[in-house]
Amino acid sequence: MFFERFRSEMARLPAGLIRAGAAASAEAIAAAQAALGVALPGEYASFLRSFDGADLFHESVVIAGVGPAAPRLLSDLNPARPVADLVFAETVAGDRFVLAAAGGVARLRAGSDERVLAGSGFLAWLDATLAREALLYGPDGEFAPEAFEPDGEEVTPRTALRQAERALRFDPGSAEAHLDRGVALRRLGRAAEAAASFARAGELDAGNPWPFFDLGRTLLDGDPRRAGDAFARAAAVEPGAAGARFLAWAARAALAAGDVAGARAAREEARRRDPSVTEQLRRALDASAEAGDEDAAAEAGELCAAMDDAAPAAPIPARLRLPMAPPGPPARAKAAPARRPPPAPPRRPRRAGRPR
Repeated sequence: MFFERFRSEMARLPAGLIRAGAAASAEAIAAAQAALGVALPGEYASFLRSFDGADLFHESVVIAGVGPAAPRLLSDLNPARPVADLVFAETVAGDRFVLAAAGGVARLRAGSDERVLAGSGFLAWLDATLAREALLYGPDGEFAPEAFEPDGEEVTPRTALRQAERALRFDPGSAEAHLDRGVALRRLGRAAEAAASFARAGELDAGNPWPFFDLGRTLLDGDPRRAGDAFARAAAVEPGAAGARFLAWAARAALAAGDVAGARAAREEARRRDPSVTEQLRRALDASAEAGDEDAAAEAGELCAAMDDAAPAAPIPARLRLPMAPPGPPARAKAAPARRPPPAPPRRPRRAGRPR
């Protein structure tokens, strides 16, 4: 396997954006396989025979190698034995990419148990990563200012959409790219297209609750019944107490659809899973109000109302306005289950995060 696109991008892009190691020896690859107790997947092993690891876009992603000159050693990323899912790359924020035993590339979010299908295979993932990240840089190898919001803190929605669609051109089986596309479309106000992207991500990554949650959030104002189904699906994927807040969202959607019985059932199941869920939502409401975050407070207030046994039969308004405390330091905690936003490499403004 020649890795034509990788070689082409390495030659085309400004120096330093892609730094690849020299080919790994057959002996080094064999020694790594013996130490790990697993055979390296074919495409990845072929890559090592051409490039012993690579640093992509200033450590945005570092692909491990097996020799002494590799930018990261494969053995260091896989200390546990026996190896089930092979960790082969990581980001500067600590996210890790694994070649799953069942096939495909999964991203493991640092500091959480979130796992998302990032690629359909090593080569497709690699080509999609190159296509996505290259859009953030200008011909001088520095960040392209027009790719970011004026405050420099996140990528513009149009740039994020281009990134996702470029990635999907090379790997249409990436659930993560469909999720990113959905987030960008929602930021642009294109809710129907965003919903279709989230639905496709859910089809590809059915064991991940977040595509279904994002689908529910997108549909809530226009199609609350379908939104409720999406929240219920997220809760079904996320067992135990972890899924209780998804069920609070399901109750919220049921009331918006006028389904009082459905709201009651979702509320009872949420409490069965986590008796403290209502108190957690109330604390989120208080914290958001004290911080002056009106959107977060309104969202938390809607969920608290949905979890109230005396919730009205009439639909909850799309935005419940609450008295606000004097403005304080910004707080970004949302009433939805916590998760980390996408990571950021050094000097790189973060990408737009999905609702937390």
